[in-house]
Amino acid sequence: MIVLVRHGERADQCEIECQKILNSHDPHLTPKGCEQAKQAGKLILEEIEEYRLINIQSSPFLRCIMTAKNIAHQIKQEEVSINTEICETLYPYFFSSNPLPRLVVNKNRTLSYFSQITLIDQQMKEDNIYPEELEDVNNRIISYVQKLLEKIEDDQCIILVTHQRPLKSILEYFNQQTNDVGYCQVISIKKGESTQLEECKLTIY
Repeated sequence: MIVLVRHGERADQCEIECQKILNSHDPHLTPKGCEQAKQAGKLILEEIEEYRLINIQSSPFLRCIMTAKNIAHQIKQEEVSINTEICETLYPYFFSSNPLPRLVVNKNRTLSYFSQITLIDQQMKEDNIYPEELEDVNNRIISYVQKLLEKIEDDQCIILVTHQRPLKSILEYFNQQTNDVGYCQVISIKKGESTQLEECKLTIY
């Protein structure tokens, strides 16, 4: 099974937390966002009892890493892999240059945001994502999920902590409504006899 989760509430949506942001393109979670992530973790825990192998992957943006960390604590996992293939939409409209090298996790991993969890760096080393358009984002997330489906074990669950647009891309692929993909929205994809994405079962929580 593959579980996709949007990050929790970001600090630039909160007047108090906004003052603590280290990188305007990479805000942390608010306390409310951390609580949202914990609740998502409790929900996921109920769904993964039958799975022996659990792997958590996170976008390298801080709000996703913090969400993944809170989920990991709820489901008794100690590691989070950082993966650029599930990162934020890298539109030139939002980012005048590639933001990935300047993200907080790539500048200072000694910060408390990254404590009490083991981070495994699986980021792409090449500048081969930025810049991108909507079609690129859709292709990126769909291709990555399909690749996971082709190699995932029956007793394995992979949790992808990502952003709003990747979740919308998956929902659109399954012809689902995307009007309300809120903070810490959870969806799951279960493969049947086939590993083809279009033949999987989608569940929206």
